[in-house]
Amino acid sequence: MIAAVLVLSLAALDGGVDQAEQPASDPAVPEAAAAVAAEPAVEPADAGVADPGATSAEAAPTAENRDVPPRFIKGELSTYLGADRLVVQNTRLGVSAGLDRFGEVYYLLVEPLVDLRFLDGALGVGFGAPLRFEMVSLETNPATGDPYLTQNLGRIRKEDWDSFHDYGRLLKYVTYGKKEEPLYVSVGQRYATSIGHGAITRRYSPNIDIDYPRVSAEVDAYNRFGGFELMVNDVLAWNQLSGIAFLKPFSFFNPQSELLKSFSIGLSGGLDWAAPYNLVVENGVRVLDDQKRLVTENKPVGIVGADVEFKVMKTEQVDLKPYVDFSMLVGGDFGLTGGLLGRFNVGKEIVNAFRVVVEARYLGSRYAPSYFDTFYEVDRFIYKELPRVDPAVANYVPKGRYLLEHGLGERFGYYLEGSWGIPGAVGLTLALQGVSNSRATDFVAHLEVPVLSFFQIFGSYYLRGVESWSELGYQADQGVLGLFGNKAVAFAGARLKILPFLFLNGRMYKTFRMNEALRRYDNQFGFVVDLEIGYEFRKKKELPPPPPPNAFEGSAHSSFASR
Repeated sequence: MIAAVLVLSLAALDGGVDQAEQPASDPAVPEAAAAVAAEPAVEPADAGVADPGATSAEAAPTAENRDVPPRFIKGELSTYLGADRLVVQNTRLGVSAGLDRFGEVYYLLVEPLVDLRFLDGALGVGFGAPLRFEMVSLETNPATGDPYLTQNLGRIRKEDWDSFHDYGRLLKYVTYGKKEEPLYVSVGQRYATSIGHGAITRRYSPNIDIDYPRVSAEVDAYNRFGGFELMVNDVLAWNQLSGIAFLKPFSFFNPQSELLKSFSIGLSGGLDWAAPYNLVVENGVRVLDDQKRLVTENKPVGIVGADVEFKVMKTEQVDLKPYVDFSMLVGGDFGLTGGLLGRFNVGKEIVNAFRVVVEARYLGSRYAPSYFDTFYEVDRFIYKELPRVDPAVANYVPKGRYLLEHGLGERFGYYLEGSWGIPGAVGLTLALQGVSNSRATDFVAHLEVPVLSFFQIFGSYYLRGVESWSELGYQADQGVLGLFGNKAVAFAGARLKILPFLFLNGRMYKTFRMNEALRRYDNQFGFVVDLEIGYEFRKKKELPPPPPPNAFEGSAHSSFASR
């Protein structure tokens, strides 16, 4: 399958397919930075961008300047890794209508959509207003004992708009720039976010709970002396904050050594000031508030850290950066990570980019790496189940409390990640992590093909806590495992242009939703298929003028090294 995708991508690129440009990411991966910026991206001067969002390079040189070394591609190579759906990459006006499933109820989902691009794509804005009209309900009417079926035909799902916080659904994104550029701003719902090397925050997803929309925000800024990254999980009702500030001390002396120029020291931190400590139970039942969310007793959770990084090799094809991260859960234990980020570019007319992350870890018992991760918005409520005090009530414990009071055992760990991509054409990422005192393994796989102007597709698959690959497809004490059992989370999306004004969109998700009857988060499957009437305004790329004679003669290496 991967070979077929590669052949398709190379053929499309060689044939000059009119393609939408690749948006910036993560985590994580904001949807509005869809066009490649006109100015060259600069090598970031940070102490922790080992898990950045988007690539910082344009496509390979044209025939007119193919002797010029191609811009080095860096950053995460899978744009949609951490996203819950595909997004358009151009200015778009339209309205979509299709089938949506919430639990046992099927709705007609109608959504006006507006996507705007300014400043050659550096500034993007997106809006939408999802309206769900009930069609068929398979839920049981307690008054009759029979399904509702079409009794509520045409009723708008009021739960989508019954609080001020729900109006965050209207704003899809506002972004400026791209990850790894001197100024990057992202406010939106779609993509995950990473800070620094990911020791505290790695691919945090604000909307893993699909019934509670969050509009997260991130701001990155730097110059050659230092900078910062800062994110907040919800601009309308924030409780989580993560960030890193870094300094390149030798840059003040303008050293010639690449190692000294790149040497960077960073301080990082993360806070959930309203972290659940205990789930409130009344009369043997967990309590829900008026927004159908678990009522909790809260206690702040904080993490502090420091890191150091430097480059040991930087050429036109290779960039190697070792780093060391130290972080500690306040009131708990610490973790120490030694890692290596390797970035490799192969080719000129078509650049194949490779990215490898290798980490070795020491982890204290009362500590978890990447505390704010993809699953945090569920784990912060329900992380583990302890022996039951009341046989009829599950004794669920939030993440912060479990780590501080029970711990995971002193252990060593590893994290491995490999990516391959052709910018704007194809991206593939695989990741694996585990620890020495447990057979449980976490696995991530992602593939995206955004190269074709008439068809885009992506899929992400997360499998966590699997103790044996032989479990897959079988029943176990913890429930059905399988490829899509209760330990799996998946997102996939596709977009097909049928006519210039008619599109077929589809997305699938297997993620978390509050089970109101059982008062817990359940891992559930859902899908949306819709037809969209509208128009995408595609801007044709203009080829750059040929360089003047000898303009780059003898200067390629020095200009590259000066970034």
